[in-house]
Amino acid sequence: MWKKVLGVLVVIAVGVGLAAWGIGPKSLVTTDAGNVSQAEYYKKLKSSPEGQEELANMIIQKVLDDKYGDKVSKKSIESQYDDAKSQYGSQFSQALSQNGMTEDSFRDSLRLQALEKQAVIADKHYSNKQLRQAYKEYQPKVNVSVILTSSEDDAKKVISELDKGGDFAKLAKEKSTDTNTKKNGGKMTGFDSTDTNLEDDFKTAAFKLKKGEYTKTPVKSTSSQGYFVIKMNSKSDKKSFNALKSKMKNILVEKTMSDTSEVQAIVGEELGKANVNIKDSTLQNVLSTYTQAAATAKTSKNGSSADSSSSSSEASSSSELSSSASSESSSSDSSSSSDSSSSSSSSSSSDDNK
Repeated sequence: MWKKVLGVLVVIAVGVGLAAWGIGPKSLVTTDAGNVSQAEYYKKLKSSPEGQEELANMIIQKVLDDKYGDKVSKKSIESQYDDAKSQYGSQFSQALSQNGMTEDSFRDSLRLQALEKQAVIADKHYSNKQLRQAYKEYQPKVNVSVILTSSEDDAKKVISELDKGGDFAKLAKEKSTDTNTKKNGGKMTGFDSTDTNLEDDFKTAAFKLKKGEYTKTPVKSTSSQGYFVIKMNSKSDKKSFNALKSKMKNILVEKTMSDTSEVQAIVGEELGKANVNIKDSTLQNVLSTYTQAAATAKTSKNGSSADSSSSSSEASSSSELSSSASSESSSSDSSSSSDSSSSSSSSSSSDDNK
């Protein structure tokens, strides 16, 4: 989550620095040794990478807010804020400080991220094939218990005790080094395959288990610096594709959101439609990352379209030559192609109705 908010560390400073446009006193600071003027401060600020990045964020938020602001409620931002605060607990203020943020600037970053997500939703149109692939890979919510040990040998000893009939919850309280779960007998909060807080190896091992089963080999964890023994407590049934179709779209949206270049391209396209005019000539390039990403994406898209058109033209020419050489063979191939197309269409229709 914190990686999404780069550049907000000078949000307040930028607000003051922009006073050079005519807001506030001419002298920002006065001392017996001399004053610090708005112009001096603004000059320093605008030449810093942090200042330029924050200006870019301010422009982007202004543009996206105008178009998608009604789709991002204050309540949803507060909910995300509360979730983060709950996750970090007593260390929340320290985490903000270490990332150069205040509570307000963190809220701003959450809103900017939410606006970017709305731009992605408006831009992307996922095919039924893509949605079905996401559905195939999706694993619904499970509830597991864990025992975390500091070494692989210790994990194997725990597994040996379980094989002899040992009680998992009791062993978790006695043996686990995971302070977040051991008091509850190792029980974790439920998760599905979209959870990004858990390591892939952990999720893969968990999803393979049936209710009541536990992992027979220790599961190595890099983030926890140890080895897990995982027990499956319960698994949710996987609903039908139609019931989960909207969720699959959201999964693909989140996947797009993790692709920085693609998000920048989509934002760059939005900026291109907004007639952005930066008055200060020394700040003309603050949006270049986004405009260049949009231009690259457009070139790539046009290139793909041209290649597709060329391939289609070549296939057409080949078909015409084949037809001239043997009209009877062409007629036979056409009939076969029609039958195949009809069969494919029927299969696709049946698939969509599942």
